[in-house]
Amino acid sequence: MGIMFITHDLGVIAELADKVMVMYKGKVVEQGPVLEIFSNPKHPYTKSLLACRPPLDKRLMRLPVSADFMSTDEEGNMLEIPTTVSEAINSVIITKEQRAAEHKELYERSKILEIQNIKTYFPKNKTFFGRTIDYVKAVDDVTLDVYEGETLGLVGESGCGKTTLGRTILRLNEPTEGKIFFQRNDLLRLKPEDMRQLRKDMQIIFQDPYSSLNPRITIGEALMEPMQVHNILDSNSQRKEKVHELLKKVGLEEKQYNRYPHEFSGGQRQRVCIARALALNPKFIICDESVSALDVSVQAQVLNLLNDLKREFKFTYIFISHDLSVVKFMSDRMVVMNKGKIEEMGDADEIYLNPKTEYTKNLISSIPKGQITDIKASIEKKRMSTTELV
Repeated sequence: MGIMFITHDLGVIAELADKVMVMYKGKVVEQGPVLEIFSNPKHPYTKSLLACRPPLDKRLMRLPVSADFMSTDEEGNMLEIPTTVSEAINSVIITKEQRAAEHKELYERSKILEIQNIKTYFPKNKTFFGRTIDYVKAVDDVTLDVYEGETLGLVGESGCGKTTLGRTILRLNEPTEGKIFFQRNDLLRLKPEDMRQLRKDMQIIFQDPYSSLNPRITIGEALMEPMQVHNILDSNSQRKEKVHELLKKVGLEEKQYNRYPHEFSGGQRQRVCIARALALNPKFIICDESVSALDVSVQAQVLNLLNDLKREFKFTYIFISHDLSVVKFMSDRMVVMNKGKIEEMGDADEIYLNPKTEYTKNLISSIPKGQITDIKASIEKKRMSTTELV
């Protein structure tokens, strides 16, 4: 059976395909055998796709993006920038010494979030009279801390409890047992009015940028709404100025204030969602699969933006994803979840290099590899399998 496999992830293409065709703005810009295209990409867009996937063997300060390889003139014609994939990656590497110094300063700070023995169960089976006799243990006895300014990565396969834990922290799902302390406030004992006041310091960026925005209101109104609810600034004219600042901050334009969500691409909508989370000047943000719906070139731009905002505003993130390579790039520490429990927790690089549990080892081994040495190995493995079949 012949297969045409369509994806934006060249790491997956390396695992599956024999030949590859790269399209840009409706045209084929490059095609050929996988090994040839990956070894010696000719078109700048192909180079950008290869470079913007987070590498697993290096830690980068920022991910290369399409603008590092090409730009456009005033008439919209593409201009190639003579940059190789290796040059783009190697120019932004963080050394182990730099990372160790950053972490020494980071973990001397106070804890912004403390989670103690949190359980979130959902009814599964009930008797004829409505008594629950079995539960889905979505989060099962989880304990962890998050420090001010830290990015804590939360990774695991679908259904492992990542999103439920994030929603439980914000009390969008009420926990069955346990304690949650945010800046030493016991969230489960707060009165509703006190919790409402605290919510402006705790925000979430949802996974789907399409359903996260109200299609009936403009993005300007969507960004102004949380400021009105929490009485941020004194008037709507001041709030409008703040919205213009936020749009610029996330790489959009002031003139887009009156546009509706359907007029934006997926990447632009996610930028709007990030701007909405920033509107209340929060101290803590949960990113729930916030880049999984984006193609890798736009994903790299959004990840760089989140890191830039973290450095500028000293944000604290919990970054939730099933993509371990993205979590490794973003995180200071990483938590691996499985069936509602924590399998492993520690420094993100250390967990990747020296996983302790079998589940983590399997999770790491399943990552599609985008490096050329891995591609050669994948192609050789496919050839051997084909020979055996013949």
